[in-house]
Amino acid sequence: MKIYSTVLLLFLGTFCFAQSVINNYKYVIVPKQFEKFRSENQYKTSTMVKFYLSKQGINTFYDDALPLELDSNRCLALYTKLDDQSNLFSTKVAIVFEDCKGEEQYRTQMGSSKTKEYVKAYREAISEAFNSLSNFQYTYAKAEDNTPVILNFKDDVKKLPAPPPPPPAVEPEPEVVEDTTESTQEPQDKEKSDLLPMPEEQTEAITLQDAVAEVAENEPVFLGTLYAQKTETGFQLVDTTPSIQFYLKETSLSNVFVAERKGQTGLLFLKDDIWIFEFYQGADRIQEELQIKF
Repeated sequence: MKIYSTVLLLFLGTFCFAQSVINNYKYVIVPKQFEKFRSENQYKTSTMVKFYLSKQGINTFYDDALPLELDSNRCLALYTKLDDQSNLFSTKVAIVFEDCKGEEQYRTQMGSSKTKEYVKAYREAISEAFNSLSNFQYTYAKAEDNTPVILNFKDDVKKLPAPPPPPPAVEPEPEVVEDTTESTQEPQDKEKSDLLPMPEEQTEAITLQDAVAEVAENEPVFLGTLYAQKTETGFQLVDTTPSIQFYLKETSLSNVFVAERKGQTGLLFLKDDIWIFEFYQGADRIQEELQIKF
């Protein structure tokens, strides 16, 4: 019982530490190619790390598509690395978070897998490593300047000076009327030109459709776990509401279905043990990753 309590306290302490550290940063950056790998996104490591960070609600970007804000202040972000301690018998990785100075701020637990297939092994190991953030709630805690304001009245005026005496009365001279139409018109026109309203700054509106297209272009969208229910022609997929999200029709190929969802028609197929829904939105081909239980 004492050992159980110690492990629980250690876990809670690690979780709270992660919460306090990551919430201090506005972005988390994932490299397209981790160190020690020979090619970009080898074994889908970059895709999986970005997927699990985005799933936690963290503002995650690849290192080749940084937010413009980081051009002036790189310290707004944490930068991920993969601590790969794999050997001939197992795949072992931990995700390390460093600040803009390269100093380690947090690392996850070590995830491992004994699967021989590299893509599946790294997916299992990374998934287990992210168990450290399973209950993590991301909320960016913007640093505020809490320096107290000190008021100094040392040089304030203690007594108002006496008002100056009024100037002596001067009789006004007779006004000479001249034809100043031309000279008067020019400053009036100048004054009017000075008062022209400034053009309003226009900002480009970003629609929900554009945002979805941008997300789909970078990464499959995670919709949560769906549950398959048998029908006459295949299956229907429902969520936990429950609400029907997809209708599936069987094809002559195993693990390949014709999928329909609210006016969208595409293919649902199994790739590397991941269900992918592929469809066209205009001229763009989009893939969404689904988690299905049959």
